[in-house]
Amino acid sequence: MVTSQQKILFIGATGYIGGSVFDEVLKHPQVSQFDITVYIRSEAKAKKLAALGLDLKLVLAGAKKAYAATKVPPVIIHTVHPSAHALHLELNAVFTAIVGDMARGEFTSVKVFDDAGDETVLENLPITVMHRDVDIPLAVAHEEGYVKTFVIVPPLVYGLPTGVLAKAGIQNRIPMGVSLVCDIAIARGALGLVGPGRNIWSLIEVHDLARLYITLLDAILEGKDLAGGKAYYAAVDGEVVWRDSQIKLAEILHEVGYLKSSQVDEYTQEEIAKWPFLTPLASNARMSDSRSRSLGWKPTHSSPRDFFESLRETVEIMAEQGNWQPSN
Repeated sequence: MVTSQQKILFIGATGYIGGSVFDEVLKHPQVSQFDITVYIRSEAKAKKLAALGLDLKLVLAGAKKAYAATKVPPVIIHTVHPSAHALHLELNAVFTAIVGDMARGEFTSVKVFDDAGDETVLENLPITVMHRDVDIPLAVAHEEGYVKTFVIVPPLVYGLPTGVLAKAGIQNRIPMGVSLVCDIAIARGALGLVGPGRNIWSLIEVHDLARLYITLLDAILEGKDLAGGKAYYAAVDGEVVWRDSQIKLAEILHEVGYLKSSQVDEYTQEEIAKWPFLTPLASNARMSDSRSRSLGWKPTHSSPRDFFESLRETVEIMAEQGNWQPSN
């Protein structure tokens, strides 16, 4: 429970995941006890956030400097986040590095990695694995004691954000992976696969993921003994065979008039070279979330059913934005 005003610096409030998490923070029953500062790079979006009564900050003070002044370690809840690559590839790279498959759609991995049960493997991933160059320094800082760090690692995230930032036009509402795949499908006239598409991805709905952040935040504020530093917190509501997801997406794009056919083919080697992010999507990324569920969190959605339903809503929103030309 919050007993005094807590200062929160929020980075990424306009993003697909971040905006949903930030909306949950604003709905927190003790939000009046939070002193919230938002880091934002866009002046236009900054003005919209200011209109919501939120402070803005452009320069981050170092956690070590803050600890030196207060002797109270700041808390960082960090996301293994795909913003630099426009897809959820960091997670994919982490888990396919463990499996060692880079399946290219050729096979299904039977191994499901658990955030707690496989912690020894996860904690010892080398720095050469994507995003570990961030996670390792966070873990070291946690061990040194001048900051407490907690890392959430989502799989493929789906669903349309519905909070105040989405309604205000501040937040990105479209999962970038779906957007890019659709853009390519419309450009080439058919949706494609790398290989036969037998690989499997774990899934989480964006609102359920956002609630995990609040569950973790509450546990921190209550002073619970939590795994931090090297530990990961996953969030999963089911999984999907990649081929099945693309078949469904092709059906939707055909039904709304942006593809002449719902047929799914395979990308050529030239196309794979042109769009290199397609290959990681053809890998296996299977995980489970016993550590997160031990906090009392659990998803309210169930995949692949809810994932398939969300694809139609997402495509309809993208079509409304007018970026595509209907097929003749």
